[in-house]
Amino acid sequence: MLVTLRPSDTADLYLFHQRAALRSACPAAAPPAHLHHLPARTTSHLFTHAPGTTPGHLLIPGFPGHVHGLAGAGAIKKGNPVMFEPSATIANLLTTVATTPAASAGMRMTTERAADFAHPLAAQLTGIALDPAGRELADRMLDTYWSDEQRQQDTLTAAGDDRDVIIGSGYHAAVYAATRVRAGHPRPLVLERDSRVGGIFAVTNRPVFYLNSRNRPGGPGLAGDLGASLNYLPGAPIQAANLSTAEYQTNTDMAFVIRLTLAQYADVVPDATVTAVGEYNGNSMQLTIDGRRELSARRVIDARGLGDPSGESLANGSTIVTFGQFMQRMARIWPLRDLRRVAVVGGGDSGKCAVESLLGIAPEPLMAAAALDRVDRIDWYAQQLPTSCEGWQRNIRGRYQAIGRHLREDRFGLRRLTVLQRRARVVDLPGMALIDGRGYDLAVLCTGTTEPSIQGLGGVSSTDPYAVAGAGVVARKYFDRLAFRVGPHARLPFSQQEIDEGVAEQPGNAAAMFRLGSKTAALAATLPPASPA
Repeated sequence: MLVTLRPSDTADLYLFHQRAALRSACPAAAPPAHLHHLPARTTSHLFTHAPGTTPGHLLIPGFPGHVHGLAGAGAIKKGNPVMFEPSATIANLLTTVATTPAASAGMRMTTERAADFAHPLAAQLTGIALDPAGRELADRMLDTYWSDEQRQQDTLTAAGDDRDVIIGSGYHAAVYAATRVRAGHPRPLVLERDSRVGGIFAVTNRPVFYLNSRNRPGGPGLAGDLGASLNYLPGAPIQAANLSTAEYQTNTDMAFVIRLTLAQYADVVPDATVTAVGEYNGNSMQLTIDGRRELSARRVIDARGLGDPSGESLANGSTIVTFGQFMQRMARIWPLRDLRRVAVVGGGDSGKCAVESLLGIAPEPLMAAAALDRVDRIDWYAQQLPTSCEGWQRNIRGRYQAIGRHLREDRFGLRRLTVLQRRARVVDLPGMALIDGRGYDLAVLCTGTTEPSIQGLGGVSSTDPYAVAGAGVVARKYFDRLAFRVGPHARLPFSQQEIDEGVAEQPGNAAAMFRLGSKTAALAATLPPASPA
């Protein structure tokens, strides 16, 4: 039986979950057995509308009786607090998790603490995020929904000049979308060239590296600010701090927050590579998308992040890999199998995360055991890093202090990790990588990024700084197009205030979320409507 969920208000969600057999006192509302475990290919039909109903009427396969729910996106006032109204995508996600007993325990437990949350939706999404089964089902549903080819075509066909188009689906795309919609503007269209939505944090569906900033509740702020959460995503329905109590959270924690935010506030099309942005004719621009129809846009938000790995052309995917390829390897079973001697090239944050994985101090892989697979020697080619444990402790930030212990020799004068302060030239040989005459089972290239090319969107030199009153320079605007670079892609220099407050002391802070997130939000909050005047 198919039942319609009709628009109501947020308070009805709790009643809905009660009727959806979240409590054992309602056996009549139990879902059929085929919903207990949903493989990825069976979830796309959950994101449909009943024939003859208005958009936002949701379908629950096999659910008896009439249930009220929510549709649409935004925030509404109910009494005094601000209440969030879930989008149709998020409402479907809540419905499916609630009617899947194996995945609904977390939602049930946090619903009982609803008074501790800012709004009921935050309680429900937190419960899903804290329950591994609930989060896995939710992630799978989002992937299935976004990958549906017919939905993608319908989304592109329906796109008009009255909303923004965002290139990229990472953190800053989510910040812009959330802030924009909550300011009363239409949902933006997000175009992601990869098949998985969420940017660098979604490079894997399993945790493989830790975030740079400590996990703590709070709002936006700079490093060192009391009560500031440095992993804060402005406008998100839940924050990363809702997902765990770990000192440092994982990439998949941040990815889940980003993906939920995009599901709430944007229309997303993955596998959509923008190859050209046409000239601005005073009203709109034409976007060329590889293998798809052209798209007209009034305004473009260029949120492509740091760019592509600079060593991508050298990587062969087996003995020479980029950071992203190595992280994908760490998400598979037996990731360290047949690796005895490994080289890491580059001393930035990605190089440090790669070394943590090799030393066993990164998130635990799915299937790995020291008795079976252990890297005996790690040579780290990094010109600016300390070579001793003492130097590491004095000069490296606390997040990466665990690495320094491995720079100390054991009682036999041996150590697994050696920092070599010189440049490395990697040579691809059959079955190995060669550096300075040494052979390695694997070389991991963490040597920075290069900017992918989009015809019509030049480099930073083709832009001017764009300032907002009270926030300073928040983005860069292209000279001849109504297009803006945001986030790390804007390459914004440190302001004098950031220098005075010590933010610039860590070069890596140039791309930090806590530094750039509020700038992207300020841009989204102040730009005029995208529709023509």
